[in-house]
Amino acid sequence: MPEPWSMEGQVAIVTGGAGTVGRGVCRALTAAGAATASLDLDVDVDVDGAAGAALAVRCDVTDAAACVAAVDRVVAELGPVTTLVNLAQFVVVDTPALQVTAEDMHRSLASGPTATLRMMQLCHPHMAAAGGGTIVNAGSNSGTTGTSGRAAYAAAKEAIRGITKVAAAEWGVDNIRVNAICPFTPPDPDQDWVRAKAAATPLRRAGDPEADVGSLVVYLATAGTFITGRTLFVDGGFGGWH
Repeated sequence: MPEPWSMEGQVAIVTGGAGTVGRGVCRALTAAGAATASLDLDVDVDVDGAAGAALAVRCDVTDAAACVAAVDRVVAELGPVTTLVNLAQFVVVDTPALQVTAEDMHRSLASGPTATLRMMQLCHPHMAAAGGGTIVNAGSNSGTTGTSGRAAYAAAKEAIRGITKVAAAEWGVDNIRVNAICPFTPPDPDQDWVRAKAAATPLRRAGDPEADVGSLVVYLATAGTFITGRTLFVDGGFGGWH
């Protein structure tokens, strides 16, 4: 009998896989036995090294044709996709709501919910044919709590959570589980705001991309077989809902 958290024989795609969180998730998936593909604009990363991926594919998730080509390449080289982790997202930083432009909204929505749904649609047939699969989408506390200066980003992340819940309801018949995560895993732990937020967190630290976020993704892809349509906060108890 396989180990409860084993991903041997599974193929995983991580969009935004070259980022801080993405690399941690790739490493965790690979350590669990999955053949992992990192999709990102940045492919100058160590395959089988720091990135933890068996395959690194340059992909702009806002480009529909690039997404189709990327998924086709992953399937051709690694096999049908059984796990999809959507982390890629353009971030509009420090833009008060009164100053958000139509372009800000377009970029956030195109790289967030639109790209997320596109990747879900592309991977769905492979998961359905395999008898099921797991999709993990990235939400954010910026949306669930309302973070000043992040109006466009928060809107995109809340749209992703909405898509997650609808897909979970529709794709359960295919044994495809769809969940969202909201992690507190900043790329630079030495920033003042990060230290302040960590100090206000019950566990008194920021999250680790591999040990905290990656392990949750692995759990959802393996042992978490009765969890779908949920938002899981990986934030050390900071409090995702106000």
